Amino acid sequence: MFFSLAWLFLTLSLGVWWWILGFRQAKTISEISISAARQVELNRVNRMLQLEGSFFLSMLTLGGVTLAVLSYRDHKRSKLISDFFSTVTHEMKTPIASLQLQVEVLLENSKEPELKRKLEKIWKENQRIESQMGNAFYLASLMQGESLYMESISIADLCESYSHHEPNLIWNVSVPKATRVRIDKKAFFAMLKNLSENAKRHGKANSIKLSITKENKQISFLLEDDGTGFVGNKKNLTLPFLRHSKTSGSGIGLYIVKKLIEKMKGHLEFPNSSSGFQVKLNLKEVP
Repeated sequence: MFFSLAWLFLTLSLGVWWWILGFRQAKTISEISISAARQVELNRVNRMLQLEGSFFLSMLTLGGVTLAVLSYRDHKRSKLISDFFSTVTHEMKTPIASLQLQVEVLLENSKEPELKRKLEKIWKENQRIESQMGNAFYLASLMQGESLYMESISIADLCESYSHHEPNLIWNVSVPKATRVRIDKKAFFAMLKNLSENAKRHGKANSIKLSITKENKQISFLLEDDGTGFVGNKKNLTLPFLRHSKTSGSGIGLYIVKKLIEKMKGHLEFPNSSSGFQVKLNLKEVP
């Protein structure tokens, strides 16, 4: 929308400048000519320049207005899509959480191996749906430009809180537990969950280690897995809807991770590794 208005202003300015310049040149030439026949010819050229300039400005104005209208319609359409995703994901959270709880209760009370296997499959698929709904929610939030709820949190509280979400994660904390970072806690947990699920689903990883280190007032969260790794251009990993292989995902997860970490004033890295896959989230330390 802003680009179309800027383009309209620029083209109109250039058109007016061109028209005025041509008119001044014709007027100047007409003033210094002494021949009557030449004066008539110059007057004709002057009128022609005025007509052509008026037509040119009219077409520029029409094109600019059309572009602005189309841009506004596209903006409204994008907002409607974002609102739809936000509403759907919000409404789906409650039934998905309820289903998850019921499946977990059935798993605890189940004694038959075959029934337990089927329930575990349902539980995993429900986890996958929940993850995708979370991605859709954050994608809609990013499209709408919504701000995050930033708070200062210690590494100790962060580790304790996230341990309940993923108890099998291996922790390697090399910084004082009192060290603090400024993050959106919910969004940060969604990022870690996204990266962990990518490692398990696409990298076929059996174990994931999270190392927390500090260097030059920067806190780094390095996730390492023992999976198959990634072969290709890592710069394309954060491009949405780009499949790198037949078994790869849509790319939305890493795109959301990149955008969220940037909103937290941090950045994302993909270090080279001899085995498995590594992702590093870098954030500034809070004094």
